[in-house]
Amino acid sequence: MPQIAIDVEWNGGLMGLFNWLLGLVGLTIDQGILYVLVVIVEAVLVVGFILTFAPIFSWVMRKVMARMQNRQGPMRVGPQGLLQPLADGVKLAMKEDVVPTRADKFGFRLAPYLVFIPVCIAFAPLPWSGGIILSDIRYGLLFIIAVSAIAPLGEIIAGWSSNNKFSTYGALRAAALDVSYEIPMVFSAAAIILLAGSASTQSIVAAQDGSVWFIVLQPLGALIFFIGALAKVGIVPMDLPEAESEIVAGYFTEYSGMRFGVFFLTVFVNIFLISAVTVTLFFGGWSGPFLPPLVWFLLKSILFTLAVLWIWFTLPRVRIDQFLKVGWTAMFPLSIITVVIAALEVYFMRGGLA
Repeated sequence: MPQIAIDVEWNGGLMGLFNWLLGLVGLTIDQGILYVLVVIVEAVLVVGFILTFAPIFSWVMRKVMARMQNRQGPMRVGPQGLLQPLADGVKLAMKEDVVPTRADKFGFRLAPYLVFIPVCIAFAPLPWSGGIILSDIRYGLLFIIAVSAIAPLGEIIAGWSSNNKFSTYGALRAAALDVSYEIPMVFSAAAIILLAGSASTQSIVAAQDGSVWFIVLQPLGALIFFIGALAKVGIVPMDLPEAESEIVAGYFTEYSGMRFGVFFLTVFVNIFLISAVTVTLFFGGWSGPFLPPLVWFLLKSILFTLAVLWIWFTLPRVRIDQFLKVGWTAMFPLSIITVVIAALEVYFMRGGLA
């Protein structure tokens, strides 16, 4: 089974752990079945992390927002409002799931999952430390970008299937933003692949471990990648697909109950994902002195997550035409320049023609 052999190599850490545990109890199991078990365990780990992270993030987000607006934030449910996310979850679960009469019901029900599931899958090649990664895919960075590009398709389906003009406007905006800012992000990522000599996320971090972080070599590329990632997440100042003062709530205007909650859950998880990917590409990932690699990765990612919240709660919303113009006339040509700069850096770091 050659295909399984390749996949077993991808999941070597978790496969090794399973084989070690089976050896302790004196059991043997077919490697194909073991591989399926590993995939199931990986899926459970990702979903478990997301379901644990989202409520914590919701509470932290509200507290940070309240502090910036000179108020206390949630205080009534539990000590310091710690049980507020639980109350919100119960409220969403108890709300009626309304589907508009003239909506395309299949697309309407499918769209939240098309938005949420790709974000979960994108966690697979994320390197938490040198030995903690769900799947060290050889083209991990490209995999994250490709899988993340599926989510806007769900937003477009959500807007179109709702049979609502504001939802359709939101869907069209999501499509325009995705096309405008996905390309500069890919070019910025290509510059990192040139510098690291690999598209594997572990290899990219290893290339920065004990050397300069790629933020030093590619500050412009880091800025372009981060702005593009913010545009994909869709938060202020770039929440144009759901700008409530212009188009109610954009592509999810007609959603209610848990389907509405899934869209917000996706935003929360996406914020951590873009923070973690930015740390991986430009800030050394899990590398750092004294502390364990996992602690370094979490510290850097949480710091970036707080920076995203800071941007979210302090900047005004930009205009859609101005933002698209910046994407095509400034970020797109600048992202090509970052690739040229990366090629020159690689050329000179390797001693030129010598």
